[in-house]
Formats: sequence, C-alpha cells, structure tokens
Amino acid sequence: MGKWGTGLGSTPEAQEVQVRFAPPGSRVHAVPTGRKKGVWTARRTALIRPPLAWTPPRCPSFALCGGCALQELRLDAQRVAKDAYGRSLVEDGLRRGGRDLSVSVRVHAPRGIASPYEYRNKVELSFGPSRFLREEALRRGEPIEGRFLGFHAPGRYDRVVDVDRCHLVGESLNRLLAVTRAVALSEDAPSPYDPRDHSGFWRHLVLRRGMATGQTLAVLHTAPADERGVAAAARWGEAVRAADLGASTLAGALWVENAGLADVVRGEVREVWGRDWFEEQVLGRTFRLSATSFFQTSTAGAELLYRTVGEALGEGGGTLLDLYCGVGTIGLVLADRFDRVLGVEERAEAVADAQANAERNGVDWAEWRAGRVEDVLDLLQTEGALRAIVVDPPRPGLHPRVAEHLSQAVAEVLVYVACNPASLGRDAAVLMEGGWRLTDLWTVDLFPQTGHVEMVGRFSR
Repeated sequence: MGKWGTGLGSTPEAQEVQVRFAPPGSRVHAVPTGRKKGVWTARRTALIRPPLAWTPPRCPSFALCGGCALQELRLDAQRVAKDAYGRSLVEDGLRRGGRDLSVSVRVHAPRGIASPYEYRNKVELSFGPSRFLREEALRRGEPIEGRFLGFHAPGRYDRVVDVDRCHLVGESLNRLLAVTRAVALSEDAPSPYDPRDHSGFWRHLVLRRGMATGQTLAVLHTAPADERGVAAAARWGEAVRAADLGASTLAGALWVENAGLADVVRGEVREVWGRDWFEEQVLGRTFRLSATSFFQTSTAGAELLYRTVGEALGEGGGTLLDLYCGVGTIGLVLADRFDRVLGVEERAEAVADAQANAERNGVDWAEWRAGRVEDVLDLLQTEGALRAIVVDPPRPGLHPRVAEHLSQAVAEVLVYVACNPASLGRDAAVLMEGGWRLTDLWTVDLFPQTGHVEMVGRFSR
C-alpha cells in the first residue's frame, strides 16, 4: 500500500507503478496516466483478481470521489496494510537520519475504532455545474453539465462527483444534505458556482455533528448575493431548520459569503439562524466548537488516539507541555494526571477556544500561549523542568529548530503524534541524536476505508 491507500505494483520492466483503488493483494487492469520522479501512476479500469480479504464496497461512488480507497478490503486487512505502510515510512525516515528501528522498540498491534462507517463528525461538499462520470456512463450519453453537489474528483477542481449521501457520516447529516440538494439544485434556484469562470452562487456545504451530544451545525458558503441569492439562502435556512434530524438536534445554520476566487472554504458570515457553535464531548470533557474550529473528524478515533497518548505518557505529575495543541483537546483530556498543562498553538482563534474549553471544564491549572512553536522556544526554556511533552505537528512534522530544541529537552517522556509517519521517522532520528530512545510505536486507525495512517511514538531518556 502507498500514500492515501494507493496500490503499489510494477511494470514488466520492474518499475514501480502507483494505482488508485488497487487494494493490496489484488490484480487489476490499469492504464498509465503519467510518470513523475521515476514512478508511474495508472488508473484502474478493471479488477481482475480481488484480494483474499475482499468485501463489496458499500458506496455507489466508490472509485469516483477518491475518499475511500480501501472499501474493497475487510477492516482487519485494512489495519494490517496501514500498520505495515506506517512502519515502513518510520523506518525509512530513521534510515535517512542514520538510525534504525531498534529491536528494543516495542511495536504494538494496530488498533482502530469499531465502526467501519458513519464515524465522521464533519463533511465538506462542493457545488458545481459539471460532474465527473464513469466511462460507462459517458458511453451511455449521460450529461456532464447540470446542477450538482458532492465531492471533487481526484485531481479535478472543475468537476464534482454528485452524491445524495456519504456513508462515512450518520443519518442526520445525510438528511441535511438531502434538504440542501432539494433547495439548491432545483431548476428555479440560482446556479452552482463555476470555478472556471467564477460565475454562479452556491459554493460549499459544511455539516458538523457532535457524535456524543447530537448537536449539529450546517454551514452554507455562497458567492456574494444579489436579491435572488438572498431569497435562495433564506429558503435554505428555513428548510434546514424544519428538517427532521431524528435523534439529533440543529444547533444552528450559518450562511457565509465568499468573494474570493480560490476554491477554498472561507468567507464572511452573512446570517446566523440559531447558534454559530455546537458542543462535543471527548473522554468526559465538553468542547465548544465554532464552524471553523479544528477538531478530529472522528470523535471515536480521537478518544482512542488520546487513550493511546495517555498510555504512552505513563504516570502523571509535574508539567505537561502540549505543543501544536489546537483547541487543547489532548492537554484537557489528560489534565487530571498533571499538576500543570502548558499548551502552545500558532492560531490565536484556536488558543481562545482552548482557554474557553479549559474554563468550561473547570481546568484552571492549564494555560495556553499563542505563537509558532519555533518562535517561543526561549520562553519554554524558562518554564522549569518538564515531566512530559506531547507534540502533534502538522503533516510536515516538527520545524527543524523545534526538533533540535526538543532533542535537548529535559523531560522524562516525549510522545509524538504523527498524521504523517514519514515525519515521525525523520524527526525521531534528530531526537535520538540528542539522547532520546524510541521505546514504543502504535498505529491507530482513526479513519476506516481511507488510506490515512496515524501513528504514536513514545520516547524516553
């Protein structure tokens, strides 16, 4: 398995080929699509021999939207493949840094959430006037142009895969999707936004739900509205508020106007019906989240990940330094085990959310600093001896100055949470150069059906 769940194969000349939607152990017919840095990419056209752990994909849009590349593998086989892939990236990063995955490292069995579907607490969809179709649909003459709402096809900013539901989210968010489709895709509604000539009205739909609380938030993104657009957005707000969400409740609906040309989800709030926030609970803590708050999109996965971090940290006491802390989730769910929690996060709005969440949960021994981690290292050196450090960096990993500083940090344990195992391997080599020892490694499957791999590494002095 390769990046994002791609299948890895070889040409008759033994050249590596990466093929999307080619599960490990399968044989597929594929058509070359290009070559980059000596590696061929190809598009699957037929499944010749399924893998031994094959299972029929649930989603009719499988292999179109690109989000769930592993649906044809049983969940247990997905985890074995992800574990092997993640460890290979860590080993490669260590090797490049002149280190190896020592026999003293305890590699734990991969762990993951129980539900293979309906686990996401957030979904982001795009409107468009052009859709992406399978070749057989094109041969049948099905139209490409029209009114659509779904997910961008891989590598296509200008076409969406039209969907009426997503199997990774629950029924309440799919009902909000259905309500939105009924209003926005009707013939008398304004047209979807076209990123090619920047015309049209409807741009994006973001749906969020507290898995523990049942509170939902619907966010509509449009181009700046004329009189017709104002009326259309109001109809959407009415329809969303009247929707039957079953056991869930609607916390609020937001209308956001985006005047920018880039196809990104942002803008200025034009109207709020109800609240502009909702609540979620993780391991006994309650978090208030706005429409733009970063939060793990798998709540069950977040709980499993944070339990793993807690296991890696071991006994508590002293100060916990939480770097790249976001809205403070890791520090807050583990706060009871420490005398003090100090979190650092670059985004000021996330720090404000962390402070508010600490107050909401009565955690008055936690504090948060806004700033890039690499810019506050001198400040951290004055904070006194640390008992434990947790780092949860973005995909590129630690800034080189941060890695070098942490390699010399005086603490008993350091836990590295990696959404990119390659970064963990590279940074581990730097930490080990400074005297840390990698003792434990976990693979945590937060997102079944996808190629995403999360890993946790424990270092001790």
